[in-house]
Amino acid sequence: MAGRAFVIEMMKILLSALMSVLFMLVPSGAFADLKVLEGEHTVIYDIVNPRGVAFIPDYSNESFEQKVTNLDEFSKRVRITSKMGPMKTRVPFPIPAQAVPASLSQYLMPEPDRQSRDPRIMRLAREITRGSTYAHEAASAVLSWIADNLTFDTSITVPSDALSALYYKKAYCVGYSNLAVALLRAAGIPARVAHGYLPPGYEWGFSKDYWGVKVNDGGYHAYLEIYYPDTGWVFSDAEHSINFVDPFHILLRVDGVDMLGAYQGGYLEVDKATFYTIFKEDDKTVMVDELPLPKENRLGRRLDGRQHSALVTGRVTDKTGLAVPKGSIVLWKDGRGASSPFSDGRFAAAITASGKYRVELKGPGFAKSSQELSVEPGRVYRINFTLQPGGVIKGKVVDNGGKPVSDGDVFYKDGNASYGISIDRDGTYKIEGLTPGQYIVSAVIGDKEISRTVRVEAGKDTVADFVIK
Repeated sequence: MAGRAFVIEMMKILLSALMSVLFMLVPSGAFADLKVLEGEHTVIYDIVNPRGVAFIPDYSNESFEQKVTNLDEFSKRVRITSKMGPMKTRVPFPIPAQAVPASLSQYLMPEPDRQSRDPRIMRLAREITRGSTYAHEAASAVLSWIADNLTFDTSITVPSDALSALYYKKAYCVGYSNLAVALLRAAGIPARVAHGYLPPGYEWGFSKDYWGVKVNDGGYHAYLEIYYPDTGWVFSDAEHSINFVDPFHILLRVDGVDMLGAYQGGYLEVDKATFYTIFKEDDKTVMVDELPLPKENRLGRRLDGRQHSALVTGRVTDKTGLAVPKGSIVLWKDGRGASSPFSDGRFAAAITASGKYRVELKGPGFAKSSQELSVEPGRVYRINFTLQPGGVIKGKVVDNGGKPVSDGDVFYKDGNASYGISIDRDGTYKIEGLTPGQYIVSAVIGDKEISRTVRVEAGKDTVADFVIK
């Protein structure tokens, strides 16, 4: 009976740990998915191809600057800066006709793939932008609608014009951009399609994602540029970001803009022997807010001076003052945790619900650290963490014959709390972020349990193997 009671208690602990893990996978504020960024991000690329590198233009607008500093036929050095300061535009919506220069009237007209005068497009544009006071609000509403209603699809059988994207509710980057431009033009907002190249990054190279939001394409990519009479042209990416694009967008041309270069040959494609190296990167962006629309993950900029969600942000350093390169922040409330990554010693997490939280920071090779915090909506909380060296307990669980055991868990006690770690298929387990000291570690397989005391030392991996008899 005692053994059965222990198993039941262990199952309760395991269930509690499992629920915590599940909630850690849910971002804070389940319906707040527009991450608002501020700052600048610069990337300098060296692009080389022994058969020649294609022409890349210089270009700039309100939120973007691209400069080619090496015009050699076989190599290019390209400096791209994305600017994410607060939007200063305050053009009323609808935009007064006289506010748009005659030279830009073409960007209000329909085109074969951007049917902005079609009744279905015009009706939807009116519905989406209803209630907008400013042009940037109407543009954001259009891009939010596309984010929440289109599904990314690279199938060659899916047409890429605006009406097809609207009808099928799926498209790839060209369809996303064409529908966005058609809706914006139908609403009286000048817009045009931009064409570029995404160098190795996102899902197939240097970068993983950008502030938690991925672009679905690698290689050639279509996005858009929106005109605000008091600000000028501003990039957006209907798959990724509103009122800016990140510096992983190498611009090649913009519809209706003369960007001819002296050298017309060469390649940009990775599969045609083009090599990309990031010579230098300077990322000074920070997340400053989170908004409820769109529901799909997107990035944006401040549109007003108001702080909408609560924001917990700060620096993470080691005991010498150096930035901790990567790790995660976990916001605990009522026994449930919401986790998000941090990098380069900076963290930011938005909170949409008020209450008491435990803010926990952890990184590889460091002991986790936490602080208690009472949160109110609309406030910014700046907390700095200094992480101390931590230790790791790892090992292998095998049976009498030395065969790996995976249908169980390893539990350890930290203070008054117990935590469960699943055993991997090869019988191994790993517990990270431990403060130096002694821990009771137990391997539990069915109704069998083996416990031992393990001492953790800073900066070291302690091996604790278990043999289940």
